[in-house]
Amino acid sequence: MLKMRFLQRIVLFLSWIYCAAQDCKNPPPRRATEILVSNMDGEVFKEGTTAVYKCRPGYRTLGSIVMICQYGDWVESVKHKTCQKKPCGHPGDIQFGSFELTREKDFVYGSRVVYKCDEGYQMVSQTDFRDCEADGWSNDIPFCDVIKCLPVTAPKNGMIILSGNMDSDQEFHFGQVVQFECNSNYKLEGPKEIFCSTDGNWNEPQPTCVEISCEHPNLDNGKFVTAKSIYKENERLQYSCNSGFYYNERGDSICTKSGWNPNPSCTEIVCNRPLLANGVFIPQKDKYRAEEEIELHCNKGFQAPSRGKKAKCTSSGWTPTPRCSFRPCEYPEIENGEMHSYYDIYREFNSHQYPAQIGVIKYYRCNHHFRSGHPTDRAGWTKFECTENGWSPTPKCLRQCQLYRVRNGNINSYRREFGEGEQVSIRCHPGFSLENGENEVTCTKNDWSPTPHCKQNINCRKTYIKNGRFSETKDYYNVNEKTRYQCSEGYSTPEGRESGELKCLRSGWSIPPNCIKTCKRPEFRNARYEGNETLFQLNSKLEYECLDGYIRRGGRSTTDSIVCGEDGWSHTPECQEIECYIPDLKPNIRVVGGMDKFKVGDVLSFTCQNKQKRIGPESIQCYHFGWSPDPPSCQEVEKTCGDPPKLDQGDFRSSHPPPYHHGDSVEYRCKEPFSVVGKKTITCIQGNWTAPPQCIGPNQLKKCSEPQHPLNGKIASLTKHEYKHGDSLTYICDANFEAEDSTKIQCINGNWQRIPKCLKKERRKTCSPPPQIPQSLIVSTSVSFLNGETVAVKCEDNYMLQGPKKIKCENGAWKFVPRCIEKKPCSQPPFVRNATLSATRNSRRKIDYSGPKTYPCDTVLKYTCMDGFTLDGTAEITCTMGKWSPPPKCVGLPCGKPPLIYNGATTDVTVEVYQSGEEVTYKCSEGFGISGSPSIKCEGGEWSEKPECIDRRCNTPRRFNKAEIIDGKKTTYMEGDELLYKCLDGFQSEGSTLVTCSGTTWIGDPKCTDHSCGSPPPVQNAVIVDNDKARYQPGERVRYKCKRDLKMFGDTDIVCKNKTWTETPECKEAVGKCGPPPPIDNGDIISFLFAEYPSGAQVEYKCQNLYKLEGSKDVRCENGKWSNPPSCLDHSCGSPPSVKNAFIFRNEKIKYQPGERVRYKCIGGLSMFGDADILCKNRTWTNAPECKEAFGKCGPPPPIDNGDITSFLFAEYPSGAQVEYECQDLYKLEGSKDVRCENGKWSNPPLCLEAFGKCGPPPPIDNGDITSFLFAEYPTGAQVEYECQDLYKLEGSKDVRCENGKWSNPPLCLDACTASSEAMLRNNIKLKWKNRKIFSETGDLIEFTCKMGFMKAPGSPPFRVQCLQGKLTYPECVKR
Repeated sequence: MLKMRFLQRIVLFLSWIYCAAQDCKNPPPRRATEILVSNMDGEVFKEGTTAVYKCRPGYRTLGSIVMICQYGDWVESVKHKTCQKKPCGHPGDIQFGSFELTREKDFVYGSRVVYKCDEGYQMVSQTDFRDCEADGWSNDIPFCDVIKCLPVTAPKNGMIILSGNMDSDQEFHFGQVVQFECNSNYKLEGPKEIFCSTDGNWNEPQPTCVEISCEHPNLDNGKFVTAKSIYKENERLQYSCNSGFYYNERGDSICTKSGWNPNPSCTEIVCNRPLLANGVFIPQKDKYRAEEEIELHCNKGFQAPSRGKKAKCTSSGWTPTPRCSFRPCEYPEIENGEMHSYYDIYREFNSHQYPAQIGVIKYYRCNHHFRSGHPTDRAGWTKFECTENGWSPTPKCLRQCQLYRVRNGNINSYRREFGEGEQVSIRCHPGFSLENGENEVTCTKNDWSPTPHCKQNINCRKTYIKNGRFSETKDYYNVNEKTRYQCSEGYSTPEGRESGELKCLRSGWSIPPNCIKTCKRPEFRNARYEGNETLFQLNSKLEYECLDGYIRRGGRSTTDSIVCGEDGWSHTPECQEIECYIPDLKPNIRVVGGMDKFKVGDVLSFTCQNKQKRIGPESIQCYHFGWSPDPPSCQEVEKTCGDPPKLDQGDFRSSHPPPYHHGDSVEYRCKEPFSVVGKKTITCIQGNWTAPPQCIGPNQLKKCSEPQHPLNGKIASLTKHEYKHGDSLTYICDANFEAEDSTKIQCINGNWQRIPKCLKKERRKTCSPPPQIPQSLIVSTSVSFLNGETVAVKCEDNYMLQGPKKIKCENGAWKFVPRCIEKKPCSQPPFVRNATLSATRNSRRKIDYSGPKTYPCDTVLKYTCMDGFTLDGTAEITCTMGKWSPPPKCVGLPCGKPPLIYNGATTDVTVEVYQSGEEVTYKCSEGFGISGSPSIKCEGGEWSEKPECIDRRCNTPRRFNKAEIIDGKKTTYMEGDELLYKCLDGFQSEGSTLVTCSGTTWIGDPKCTDHSCGSPPPVQNAVIVDNDKARYQPGERVRYKCKRDLKMFGDTDIVCKNKTWTETPECKEAVGKCGPPPPIDNGDIISFLFAEYPSGAQVEYKCQNLYKLEGSKDVRCENGKWSNPPSCLDHSCGSPPSVKNAFIFRNEKIKYQPGERVRYKCIGGLSMFGDADILCKNRTWTNAPECKEAFGKCGPPPPIDNGDITSFLFAEYPSGAQVEYECQDLYKLEGSKDVRCENGKWSNPPLCLEAFGKCGPPPPIDNGDITSFLFAEYPTGAQVEYECQDLYKLEGSKDVRCENGKWSNPPLCLDACTASSEAMLRNNIKLKWKNRKIFSETGDLIEFTCKMGFMKAPGSPPFRVQCLQGKLTYPECVKR
């Protein structure tokens, strides 16, 4: 059976072969990129025949391409397998230049790149392009050399200032600057500095030095004292200002090399609006001109200056100063009251007594229905006295309101009289209410408010509320009745609430009920909103931002907004998570890690293959906008070049000794009469020299035929058909076109340099890859850059950027190309507390903080902690790129429990271990006081000195004579307890009666002395009518009354004061009485004024301020007549006398007080004879001086360095004249400041030396340093700037200033924080928002959350943590 089945299968297989097999009648096809390598002879090819192809030169594929004959046709064994153009890789950057891909779109077979040099550089290679050929790039990378300018020469009467080691007779590179300076008495005419430009020429012609001179200046609002057309250096120009104007600095100017100093000018005298307290002034303006006046009007209780109510605008400001002085006690105006009739009767006569003197006593009484606000006597009079703070107590009359009944209501009080300000409750009958709807009336100075009358109520009716409803079902509401209304869903009151309150008033509802459209605060998805609002009105806009690691849907923005509309919010505020993908990388760079997608905050690291070095950052980070910074690239290690190739008939010279590094150049010279053909300079490029030139004899030099004409341009001055070696021509482009490179071409040994192209201007808007800057890192993967696009530049280690941080593409060329220069050394290392610093063996350097030191790059220093402290961090610091690496910290060892003290304990809960720096505070038991600092501190494993508790209780208080304790008495007295004593009756205290317990002793000594009086003295013909007794307390009064019809002279009452009675009156016949004492001008009596005075009475007079009393101050009443009163005479002086050939230099006015001075100054070079000052004495002036010509005149005073004279300068000075010198800022005068002219010669002038108070080097700061070069000394006023190391944040002012030998406080450099993965793993936490930054500055907030399956541990710190001084307090999570 099995045998039969097998035979059947063989028959079927043979039948299939016979039916399916079919030969190919045509040979294999020819292909564009492949070559047939199989031997295919014949015309017919059997089924299954194979044809093998290989790629043409310049193409490649993986394996071979095979075609098989099947079913009569040739088919591919692998579908769509073809040969692709072979890539050549990156063509290589050119130093100081760039390239452009002119053929193909990538670096593949057949492509071409054309190189061009940066601005300021020229092509030195013979070819400027490279082609991608079958075996790689053709030609070598071309080389660009800097453009050079010819040497410069110093101008006549001047010099050249060069930086560094430059020499004026050498060639200068593009961009180098030369500065010029002229000799003394000469100034520059032309630019101060010139620089080497792109065409090999200086940008401007060299300046010249001309003699310093100044032309006659213009002067507004003034006139010149001396004038001529031209002034030489140091010559002075004198001028004066018109009336109403003043000098800006002084009245003369000196001709200097920078012009007139100071610039002659006159400024108008203007006074600002004065600040006047306690009054106003007129007229009121913002600005006042010279001689304008204002008039003062002072408030009540204040007065204008004694010199009058007017002030004048002068060059020195307002004269006199506008001021309203305090006048405490004016005539008292009493509302609803009156003064005692005596004061009112004599008000006009006694008006000069106001403002009243301190201590004056007066009386007042209130009108009907009013009462005094202060205690009164039985007759209703209130006493008040003039004090420093005015009348005390202030006279005040308060209203007395009466209320016996209320119409349509009742009074809720049994009283019927009420004082001003009191309120009374009124209960109106049903249906009635007061006018204001309240239930109280108030007594005011105008009687009751409101009127105590209950009026019939008016009802309020329920109204329709759109989008709302009343909360109650009632239709009517009484006056003062309250209700609420409710808004519908999606609506609220104007205040943003769901319901509002209404009150029924007589005028209707208190507010109209209103419900407006609102939106509630939405739910945010992966987003946040900073505000606190919960309700938003119609058309309100709410702005929100996405959480860290999230982005707005449908865009790259992290912020968005929603609007409240009739249908609610415009859309849901939500954000989606951001992802980054692996970026495009350059050859030989490998990614560390195997992920394809990354979230915000993730970091991607790189490494180089084939032992190449990395150029760029070690890692990049995923942000919401993508990766930053750009990925790095890999570059082969630099190769050096051997000896330069030798040249027939020529040699080379070099400024570099072998070996030759990348970028080093040598220059060739040919022997006479041979010429250099090609670039005379060759450069070492990655181990290979660029092509050298040739030295060709004059008979071998080839000529050039006429060059081809450019497209979109023409050749200027084309005059012949053949050109010699070295000839040049210029190209001109048509309108709207511009040359790609230089417009000049030169014939070099029969060949023209590359013909320039005229391109449309819009084509110039893109740039090729950026130039390669030595020792720099430019990270870019683009082949083309748009106009205006920028690329960041970073320098290699130990190099710093000089110039802008970014280069910019402008019209097809890179602008603002910076340089990378070697980093500066480090200054003083950072100071670490509790540590010593020493140099490592490699450094061989002793550390000294006392003076400025610098440390070269890679210097290593080591910190060692003191006993009791351990090192936290790396002990060694390294100087890298001018900055020290972060120093370690010395952390103190912990301490045990704090020591115990007698009669005291710690205020905190005691724990077993205290960290270094922690403090513990002690508190003594009651009755004991602390001795020493109450707190001790753990430092380096030991506690600081502990305090002691000393007994502070006081013994039983002592007894004091004639005094007893009235407050504070108890059994035990602690420190601070007080006792108050009181003197016994008849005794009065002298000083304080308070005694205090302090340090176990009582402080205080109350004294009680007897101030009482005995029996009052008898008065002839008088009797005591009131209060007659044997002993009287201080202040008690006794009243006398005369017998018969005798008249009493003096006060009827006598008062007990300090153990004695005041003066007693007299009772005698009314004969020879005197009226009031006679008044005098500018003065008055100092005692109280009476209507009558007895014979023998005496009064004392006193003059007003600025007047002098002449005669006896006392006047006596004799037989009805007063003795002659004194006079108050004016002893001031009038205007000072005029002096010929002189003017008043200081203090000129109309009137002068005794003792005031006036100073004169001579004019016209005359000398002053006599005292320059005159004095006001007894209404007359002292002798005035004279101004006349003197012999032995002097010329201008001698000039001094760093100083000048303070007075006006004259051409001549008389004998005896004197001038004063002053020094400039930061200089100190040594010698006499005054110099005198004697017999035609000036005395020796002073010197201006540098001021003292210099500062040493600025103080060092941890993790930072100053940005400028360090000096050993700094003058007063010098300023330096600090900067922090990378990742440290500067706190405080970056600028520190030297003042009087001391530096102001320097800033701090606060540590940055790094979220530790080990700490997060240990505490079972993770970053909540995948924090954007790897590092966080001091003050930044970082938020954590528990890992899945964990919860917050009891007592854990909060999850929202702030970075403080480089430290983070991590929260803790435990398993659920």
